[in-house]
Amino acid sequence: MKTAIISDVHANLEAFQAVLKDIENKGIKEIFCLGDVIGYGPNPRECLKLAKDFPISLRGNHEEAVIFISIDFREDAANAIEWTRDTINSNAYNKDETNDLWDWLGELPRIDERDDMLFVHGTPREPTREYLRPTDVTDKEKTNENFDLIRHICFCGHTHEPGVFEEGPDGKKIYYPIRPGKNMYRITEKKCIINVGSVGQPRDGDNRACYVVLENNIVTYHRIPYDHKITMNKILKIEILPKILATRLEAGR
Repeated sequence: MKTAIISDVHANLEAFQAVLKDIENKGIKEIFCLGDVIGYGPNPRECLKLAKDFPISLRGNHEEAVIFISIDFREDAANAIEWTRDTINSNAYNKDETNDLWDWLGELPRIDERDDMLFVHGTPREPTREYLRPTDVTDKEKTNENFDLIRHICFCGHTHEPGVFEEGPDGKKIYYPIRPGKNMYRITEKKCIINVGSVGQPRDGDNRACYVVLENNIVTYHRIPYDHKITMNKILKIEILPKILATRLEAGR
């Protein structure tokens, strides 16, 4: 069975729709979402409505910030959170639909575990807020603590950087970045943490939307082009949203 795993949509409706269309074209029925459907982008309500019925939808740090408070967020991200909260609460929309969205947001779990696979937004150690970046492969304490918390495989997002951490036979951690022509990873008996990248705000220099497909122990990364100019123009028309949230969509940074 094929499963699509997505993360970090960040209210980018154009990227989300392009990815969902690609998933549909591949005949994939099961979609797992690892959080941050909202934040940064101009279409939070529309993206939440698309994500509501997935069999797995997790709470990311942006959902957490909208529900509670934007602790430790940079000013631009905090401003986007305030705008997102106001947009979800807007009287311009159906009240029952709004209440339904808030109920769904409030019930989002921080983790999900199926057999030997763990699903989180951030890391096993801190499911919504901790980043596990490629450079952390040299941080023995951090990587060991996270690997100790998984049985076999962990899927995550949060950093917007697609790649795989693998545990070698000597316990040393190895990081495999995902690059053009090297977009597949075979799951073996080794423990691994797989970052699925970002649908709506890639930060690896490739501005195409990113997601993965899991099938028969093969993880395949897919990059999907979309009309980022439309999303950029929407952001630029919203005064409270910083311009960098638009320009970085073109740069993929």
